[in-house]
Amino acid sequence: MICAVTLNPAVDKYLRLERLRRGEHLEVQEVVSSAGGKGINVAGVLRVLGEEVELVGFFGGFTGAYILEEVAREGIHCTPVTVAATTRTAFVLVESDGSETEVVEPGAAVSAEEIAALRAQVRRVAERAAVVVLSGSVPPGCPDDIYVQLLGDCGRRCPTIVDTSRRWLNALLDAPAGAPRPTLIKPNRREAEFALRASLADAAGMRRGLERLAAAGVAMPVVSNGADGLYMLHQGRMWHAAMPALERVNSVGSGDATVAGLAAALARGSGPEDMLRLAAACGGANVLTKECARVRPQDVERLLPEIQVRVL
Repeated sequence: MICAVTLNPAVDKYLRLERLRRGEHLEVQEVVSSAGGKGINVAGVLRVLGEEVELVGFFGGFTGAYILEEVAREGIHCTPVTVAATTRTAFVLVESDGSETEVVEPGAAVSAEEIAALRAQVRRVAERAAVVVLSGSVPPGCPDDIYVQLLGDCGRRCPTIVDTSRRWLNALLDAPAGAPRPTLIKPNRREAEFALRASLADAAGMRRGLERLAAAGVAMPVVSNGADGLYMLHQGRMWHAAMPALERVNSVGSGDATVAGLAAALARGSGPEDMLRLAAACGGANVLTKECARVRPQDVERLLPEIQVRVL
């Protein structure tokens, strides 16, 4: 079983329109609503890959109830922490030329008691998990080092993956000596450059960045770079998974699909080559669908042999 932790879930609304024009009345051509947030996106792709998933997270109000109904319909078991605040909504506006604009609520504040309840739930589920995935933004009320605390709650019982950014990633990388570290992190290039204050624009810069992430205690740092693919540092060797050319329908959620592939491969005991191949295939499969972080198993299977993985 893989545990997916989502601190800041959302109802995703995917809106198609001809063109986004400021200050005007706009009518959309298509609306697709789904349960979202990075942890939920990861859980959904894991189910497509045939993995058993248990979801832990904060859920509140009518939007929280909607998300729980949707994930149950997908066969995802959830042990929710019910909160007083209403779960947020996120909007993705897609124009006819493929431009995507995301408008995302920050999420409502959680209390110290609600945080304590979630940490206790993570401790219980981690005892049975093959992998724990901690991903996404953090709602107001949580400390910046919440992911460091949750890694401690996992107790080094199993491999852990953290996929976050901004101050929460910085808190993870700057944690004091002796603090728990994740097995794997997967920022995208922009997020990694922000955290490291360095350019990862070429292979040499990418290697230096990955080495700095490894020096912070991450056993397998991974950086995604859009259509350029994935980079991983493992035991001193830098691996690269190159993506085939794809006709993009929607790229939102590809990072979460990639994390799901990494988690599934880690749970199966795969080596770095197979991990990157599955992760890249999942991220690519997401590009081919209209929904955020929704992949078709046949797309994943078709893409697997097309992913070129090599040591740089």
